[in-house]
Amino acid sequence: MKKYFIVLIILCGSILALWIAGRVTGALQFYNIPTIANEPTIKAGDKIFATNLKELHPYQFIVFASNYADSLNTLYMNESKPASNYLFRLCGISGDIIEMKNGILFVNNKNFDNQLDLKNQFKVVQKDFYVIEQEDIYDNDTNDQIIRTGDSFIVTFDNLLLKKYQSKITLTPYIINDTSNLSGCFKWFDKHSTWTTDNFGPLKIPSNGYFVLGDNRHNAMDSRYFGFVIKDDIKGVMLGK
Repeated sequence: MKKYFIVLIILCGSILALWIAGRVTGALQFYNIPTIANEPTIKAGDKIFATNLKELHPYQFIVFASNYADSLNTLYMNESKPASNYLFRLCGISGDIIEMKNGILFVNNKNFDNQLDLKNQFKVVQKDFYVIEQEDIYDNDTNDQIIRTGDSFIVTFDNLLLKKYQSKITLTPYIINDTSNLSGCFKWFDKHSTWTTDNFGPLKIPSNGYFVLGDNRHNAMDSRYFGFVIKDDIKGVMLGK
């Protein structure tokens, strides 16, 4: 019994030492996810691990530091506060040509989105809206908003819901066309830019630059708003998924 107890202490001590070493070196990082920006893949409240030991590749989720204030009402780099950690999907690396056409991302002229389960918004007329089951649009686990515009509604569907309803009702992709300064979209690139959330580019990613997007495309303050992520600010790659 005494020998077993000693072995258990050594084992626990070793695990603790490895955990501390991993946190200090960045080899093992732990984060709580507070937003819906990457749903449906990563939900608000999820806990994820990341590491700085993996190489960067498109489609991975990366953790990086940024001074940007993640708020629709704050469209500038906030230098007065320490940088916060962000998690988004890596969509483009140095040298890539990126372009968004009516809500679909193309990287080097190839459809980047067809391998992903994304959340996108669709416009439905009133009669079709009431065909949608209540639990599919009023899910307690999500904060996606339902917006009424005249006699239509804007709903957010992932691929599962899209497949469920696309043969039953008419789903028209909802495309944001706001080019004003208030949108904040690509104003970091050109203050006179007319690029929008759903239509931009072509844009070549510069040396040492990385372009990230949230999977919940209309609920993510990502590179469209704060610009390229630089390599020195990247803290790690998410493990799993």
